Amino acid sequence: INKSEKRTKDIRIFDANYFKKFVSLAVPSILQQSSISIGTIMIQSSINACGIGVTAGYAAGIKLHNMVVGAFTALGNGVSNFAAQNIGANKLERVVEGRKSGIQMVWMLCIPIVLLYTLGAKSLIMLFIDNPTDLALRAGMYFLYICAPPYFLLSVKLVTDGVLRGAGMMKEFAFAATLDLILRVVLVKILAEPLGYIGIWMSWPLGWVLGTALSLMFYRKNFRVIV
Repeated sequence: INKSEKRTKDIRIFDANYFKKFVSLAVPSILQQSSISIGTIMIQSSINACGIGVTAGYAAGIKLHNMVVGAFTALGNGVSNFAAQNIGANKLERVVEGRKSGIQMVWMLCIPIVLLYTLGAKSLIMLFIDNPTDLALRAGMYFLYICAPPYFLLSVKLVTDGVLRGAGMMKEFAFAATLDLILRVVLVKILAEPLGYIGIWMSWPLGWVLGTALSLMFYRKNFRVIV
């Protein structure tokens, strides 16, 4: 057998070990994304029950919110790749320093965004609603007032989540994200009746508190030697 034929025979079409690794990474992420979709539907139903005005205000506010979260998530993905490379090279100190630098960068982004979203909330909401009612305008503005200041907390969570993903800690990442969402759904049901849409908006930052605490706990547990 010549060398080319031997190399062809050595190629495995299916490798069980690699398949197990893929499953261990993919399944927690799939379950987490599925829970997010279900939770979003449940929260949306509570918002719809508040009326058309609140729904319109939320639709405008969540668009602005998602733009920011997209930027935070992109930075978190960069930290994830950085962490994976340095963990593979056994340079854990660089993972810690990379996380710190990531948080500093994202906080520099948070400062102007939080100021813009709180001081310019009315103008921003009006960009997404033609001839808004007073209720729609107030609902959208209060969404930004309540959710924008805790972006400093949310950004820490998303950067830390990037390290967890880079370290292959998908179960811990999915657990923290899922509990965050579960708490948010529960809080919506509890707070919506006495506080109306204000209570629903408050469920976002309260859920982030739990999610951030869990992410930091998992991070410190696995990097405690060098933190």
